[in-house]
Amino acid sequence: MGKQTTYKNVRPISDSSIQITFYYPSKPHRQREPLELIPTPSNLEKAFVHLAAINVAIKNGTFDYAVTFPNSPRARKYQNNRLLKTWLKNWLHVQDHLKQSTYNNYRNCIDGQIDGTKLGSMRMAVITWADIKRWALSKKISSKTRRNYMSVLRTALDDAVEDGEIEFNPMMGKKLKQASVEVKSTRDDVDPFSWEERTAISNAADDQFKWFVQFGFWTGMRISELIALRWDRIDWIHNTARVDQVLTQASKKYELPKTKHSIRDVELHGPALEALIKMKPYSFLEDGIIFRNPFDGLPWNGDSPVRKRWTRILRKAGVRYRYPYQMRHTYASTALMEGEDIGFICGQLGHEDEAVTFKHYNRYIKANRTKRGSKLEAAWAAHN
Repeated sequence: MGKQTTYKNVRPISDSSIQITFYYPSKPHRQREPLELIPTPSNLEKAFVHLAAINVAIKNGTFDYAVTFPNSPRARKYQNNRLLKTWLKNWLHVQDHLKQSTYNNYRNCIDGQIDGTKLGSMRMAVITWADIKRWALSKKISSKTRRNYMSVLRTALDDAVEDGEIEFNPMMGKKLKQASVEVKSTRDDVDPFSWEERTAISNAADDQFKWFVQFGFWTGMRISELIALRWDRIDWIHNTARVDQVLTQASKKYELPKTKHSIRDVELHGPALEALIKMKPYSFLEDGIIFRNPFDGLPWNGDSPVRKRWTRILRKAGVRYRYPYQMRHTYASTALMEGEDIGFICGQLGHEDEAVTFKHYNRYIKANRTKRGSKLEAAWAAHN
């Protein structure tokens, strides 16, 4: 027989086991672990390949001692020495209860904003509030986006405490004082369209999209709700539209709205009802999704193609670009400026309570309260 091949840091230690040697968390902390393998040439090679994978995982920060060697006396010692980015990726992997869009947002935060940063490469057990604060304030992003990132991290660390990974959440009881960083406007900023702009958009739109836009301006529904609305959700007797499903670019399938308050009956007034009647020749007989992509007559498969068509129409109309979401803001702000009741608008939008509506639109609110929908329709009639 030929001479047996030797592998660095791999050696037999008995007739039934092989020992591998590696450094963790880093040099000079040398670790030795046995593998229950008969030291045959093929098993020695397998042990070497396994060791190579361990070294790569250590370098990338994805090595989990307790998972790789659950029976080792050192597993518990290094339980809290996992890198934050390692634990977050494993944590996200088991969050199968999340909606696809929420899951994608979590993944974007972890992969795009934490992985590759100093905070992500820190051991979970030593992270302090100061470390998290430095990470958060280093991002040149809007306050809302920063709060979203912090919310993901706070939720994950709460679970880490519950799972016994760390003793306490360094974010507990802490609130970030936002830095005064100049950022670009986001789609959530209220920037409504004027009556003249709405007329120009309507004139520039054609086919089914004209009625899609008119319905959006007159209901305040989100784009994800508009493209998921079905004919069998329309109550022609009471003039309402039942909102109980959404479609996002991320989900690729119809889902329940994120919150129970988003499931609602939206009251339909003049122009909204007109838009539905105009849509009947296109999709009513199919008794399915109401608003379709004019290019193929099929239901929209997400908000991305809606935005593309919307962009072309605004360019054609000569109207300054805003996100399609501004149709929702336009509906709410205009209604409140015309004196509609804030409780009515809160229900139309699917907000949790009036405080949310007030927070977004307080500068548009008038104190007088009259018959719901009347002033908005009157303003429309006067304009035309």
